[in-house]
Amino acid sequence: MSTILRSAAPDKAAARRYLNGPVSDFLLLGGGSLLALLALRWAMGDAAWARAWSAGTTLALAHVINNPHFMHSYQLFYREFGAKLTSYPPDLRLRYWLCGVVAPVVLVAVMAWAVAARQPRALGLMTNLMFFLVGWHYVKQGYGMAVVDAAFKQAWFTDAEKRALLRNAYAVWLLSWLLLNRMLGGVASSYWGVEYAFIAIPAPLAWLACVVAIGCGLDLAWRLLRKQRRGDAIAWNGLLAYAASGYVWLLIRDPVLVLWVPLFHSLQYLAVVWRYERNRIHAIHPHEMLPELRMAGFYAIGLGLGYLGFWWLPRYLNRHVPYDHALFGTGLFLFLFWIFINVHHYFLDTVMWRKGNPDVQKYLFAHAR
Repeated sequence: MSTILRSAAPDKAAARRYLNGPVSDFLLLGGGSLLALLALRWAMGDAAWARAWSAGTTLALAHVINNPHFMHSYQLFYREFGAKLTSYPPDLRLRYWLCGVVAPVVLVAVMAWAVAARQPRALGLMTNLMFFLVGWHYVKQGYGMAVVDAAFKQAWFTDAEKRALLRNAYAVWLLSWLLLNRMLGGVASSYWGVEYAFIAIPAPLAWLACVVAIGCGLDLAWRLLRKQRRGDAIAWNGLLAYAASGYVWLLIRDPVLVLWVPLFHSLQYLAVVWRYERNRIHAIHPHEMLPELRMAGFYAIGLGLGYLGFWWLPRYLNRHVPYDHALFGTGLFLFLFWIFINVHHYFLDTVMWRKGNPDVQKYLFAHAR
C-alpha cells in the first residue's frame, strides 16, 4: 500500500500542472492547430474543391464545437446571476451589470434602429466591429492561456513580462484588423446578405502598425530569451497558445485555412471551460457517482442553445417577420443573431475570466479528481 501511495503522489502532483494533460494541452491550446493547418495545406494544395469542402466541413463542425463554445459563456455568466450582482466585489458586480444587462440592450437597440431606419451600412459596420472585437478576444484569450499555463507550472511571468506579452498581443491584433480593412476595403462581399462596411486604411498607417508589431515582438522575444538564460521555468504550451492565437490565427490570409481558425479558437476555449465546469461539479457534488452525466448535460444544453440561437430562431424570424429583402438580403435575422452572439461573447468573457473573479480561482485552478 505504501508503495502504491508513493507512486501515485507524483502523478497527482503532475496532474495539477496541466489543464487536462500534457498531450491534450499541447493539442487543444494551439499545437494541434499548427499541425492541422500544415496538414490541410499539404493535403489540399491548390485544389479547386478545397474552399468549398473546408467551408462545408467547418460549418458542420461548428454545430458541435464553435456554437457550444459561445453558449457555454452564457451558461457560466448568467448562472446564479442575481447572486453575483449582490455577493461579488463591487467593481466586479458593476462589470457583470454592464456586460450582462446594458451591453445586450445597447446592441439590440442599435440593430433595431439600423433596420428601422433602413441603414444597411450601419449593419455592415457592425460586421467590422465584430472583426475588431473578435481579434481582440483572440489575443486576450491567447494571453490568458499563457498566464494560466504559467500558473499551473508555477513558471510565473514578472509584471514587466506580462506587460510585454500584452503590448505585443495588442500590436498584432491591431495590425491584423488594419490589414483586413486594407485587404477587403475594395472587395464587394457580404455576411448573410448584408454587405461588409470596411474602413479605408492609408498605407502609412498600416506600415506604422507593422513596425510597432515587429518592435513589440522583438522586445518580447528578448525578454523570454533572458528568462530562459536565467534558468527560469517556462510554460511552453501557454506560449504556444499565445503565438498561435495572434501570429497564426489572426495574420493568416489563406482563404481556405482561415475558415478553420474559429474552430481551433473554440477548442482552446473549451479546454478551459470544461475543466472549470468539471471541477465545479466535483466541488458542489463531491459524492456524485457519475459526474460525467452532469458534464454531458452541460454540453447538451450548450449544443441545444447553439442550434436555437444560431439557426432555429433566426430562420423562424426570417420566415415570419417582414422586412425589405432588397435592402437587407434574405438572411437578415441570421446576420443579426450571429453578430450579436459574437460581439456579446467578447463582453461576457472580459468579465468572467478576470483575475479577481472568485469562481475562477475556486474552480479553474482546483485539482480535478
